[in-house]
Amino acid sequence: MLIFFTFGTLEFSGVSEAVHAGVEAGRYHVGDMMFVGIAIALFIGATAKSAQIPLYVWLPDAMEGPTPVSALIHAATMVTAGVYMIARSNFIFQMAPQAMLVVAVVGALTAFMAASIALVQNDIKRVLAYSTVSQLGYMILALGVGAFTAAIFHLMTHAFFKALLFLGSGSVIHAMHHEQDMRNMGALKNKIPVTFWTMAIGTLAIAGTPLLSGFFSKDEILWRTFSNPQGSIVLYGIGVLVAGMTAFYMFRMLFMTFFGESRVDPKVESHIHESPKSMTVPLMILAVGSVVAGYVGLPPWMLEGGNMIEHFLEPVFEPVVAATEGAHHSLLFEGGMAAFSVGIAFIGFFIAYSMYYKKSDRPGQLAAKYKGAYQTLSAKYHIDEFYDFLFVNRAKDAGDGLWTFDAKVVDGAVNGVAGSTIKSSVMSIWWDTWVVDGLVRFVGGFVKTFSWPVRLIETGNVQNYALMMMLGALVFIGYVLWG
Repeated sequence: MLIFFTFGTLEFSGVSEAVHAGVEAGRYHVGDMMFVGIAIALFIGATAKSAQIPLYVWLPDAMEGPTPVSALIHAATMVTAGVYMIARSNFIFQMAPQAMLVVAVVGALTAFMAASIALVQNDIKRVLAYSTVSQLGYMILALGVGAFTAAIFHLMTHAFFKALLFLGSGSVIHAMHHEQDMRNMGALKNKIPVTFWTMAIGTLAIAGTPLLSGFFSKDEILWRTFSNPQGSIVLYGIGVLVAGMTAFYMFRMLFMTFFGESRVDPKVESHIHESPKSMTVPLMILAVGSVVAGYVGLPPWMLEGGNMIEHFLEPVFEPVVAATEGAHHSLLFEGGMAAFSVGIAFIGFFIAYSMYYKKSDRPGQLAAKYKGAYQTLSAKYHIDEFYDFLFVNRAKDAGDGLWTFDAKVVDGAVNGVAGSTIKSSVMSIWWDTWVVDGLVRFVGGFVKTFSWPVRLIETGNVQNYALMMMLGALVFIGYVLWG
């Protein structure tokens, strides 16, 4: 409504032209509260749609659906709509740096929080669900620091490897006869090899392994978070930390599912088999995409002018005002920063390798040693319980209160009116029977009694009427003559 009443249109192109024209004419200025209000309102919608703090809790629960649905809707289309909307509305957000700071902070916190929860999840689909929330946080972070192209780039590459991982988890669940708990898996590598190798490619891609798609898009986000004027070293640090956490929980999932000793129920283990081609062929196609999709956005330190997606999107992300020049860095420095983020991801991989690939009780020891932290992460920071207490249970209480109001007040009023109606109807019957009918009978009797003399002469016989007329005439004549 703010957009429509301000610019007279809801078309992206029309609003963009109006904003550019207003800036050139001096009517609009960066930081105007109108733009801040519009941007914040749009971002609230994107927060719910793209599962950001505090409106992210629906997405992990939505993973109860079939894995093809999760792969399509939750990896590539529906949840990314909020990211797309903000990117497409970049001309508004460029005019509202205050709102962009909010976007960046929320994105960074969401990426970290979701990644930390994924560290200890045991349901294979739930690990991927929180991973999706975390990766969406990456995209929102990129938008907040003005890296609109990087956000859309990661949206595109993420669609390949996350859809691959979701469909791969579906193949695992199919082979395990609907078992989703990774604690009941293990040693599946040779039993479902196509599923394993394709999921391994997806895991490497999302972890930011060099030369795979996730490396290029994630590195672009981290670099822009560090180098853009809207970015900061704090946001960059959170992004790099999340990169290490992502590598840890993804390889934890891979090792718990496909390596180590088998923890599969013996009744199930004898029936484990590779999924049919209708399931494995899409995995192989997506695996290819997870490898090559990133090459449309090569960074300048690898190939000058190789970022084709950036050039493709330039007309959409045209600056509204002259961009503030940030610090200049050499291509060697940018490449070194990419190597640093890869090193952090490798640390996450190494920790997962040492804890879950090797047959040790290290995870159990750490869970016992840091029981409080482990239980907090396992319980997802108790956010669900907090929301239940604050909203769900209060809504139930309100419902109970409305039910009581309905039973006591509304029904009481209805019953009272009905009772008074019944009582009034008894009085009405008595009044009608004894008063109204009695009065009618009295009047009728009175009229009947006093009309008796008249009724005697009203015989209906013409001769009688003639006789009475003659008698009357004689009486009248006698009165006149002798009166």
